[in-house]
Amino acid sequence: MTHPLHATAISKRYGPHTVLDAVDLHVDPGETVLLLGPNGVGKSTLLGSVCGTVIPDTGTVSIGGHDLKQAPLAARAALRFLPQEVEVPAGLTGEELLQFYADVHGDPSGMKRAREATQLDEALPRLASTYSVGMRRRLAFGGLQLGEAALYILDEPFAGVDREGRERMAATLRDLVARGAGLLLAVHDRDIDDMEAFSPRRVVLSRPAESKA
Repeated sequence: MTHPLHATAISKRYGPHTVLDAVDLHVDPGETVLLLGPNGVGKSTLLGSVCGTVIPDTGTVSIGGHDLKQAPLAARAALRFLPQEVEVPAGLTGEELLQFYADVHGDPSGMKRAREATQLDEALPRLASTYSVGMRRRLAFGGLQLGEAALYILDEPFAGVDREGRERMAATLRDLVARGAGLLLAVHDRDIDDMEAFSPRRVVLSRPAESKA
């Protein structure tokens, strides 16, 4: 069975500072993996290396059976990513951004599902640039529902989202896992309880030895 994620020996240095040192990470179909560790240990750098927004110094990444370097378009098509900081282009409404995601992923029939996942309702016709941090995150989360992917990566998915919103997001994520997708999340310790129903596997990052003071 094809792995949603198989990453090996991922290393990343910034000048003399080693952020990641030969890190291995995999996610199986229908599995939830929580990436844990204090701030500064490289969680976001590792997620960026997997998604292609960070270029690691060494290592290989395969998403849905597609090598990220050799077949980048196929690998990224098998991936959905919710970053820690959600940027939205000026001049587009929430509805228009969802329609853009639907066009990119060839899933116009998924618009109803995406709208429901955002929990934004009457705010969707407004310019997305007027949204709060939590609303932007919910809009981007709705965009994840369009098309089918092998791997879903979310960096601090519950930041700025209220309790009701968290529960709805968690329900949507459980449905993705039940359909066989792999789920990789970087979360704060305070958010771990929200994920216990997923029976997640925990991966704890620590600072490379040379970086410890």
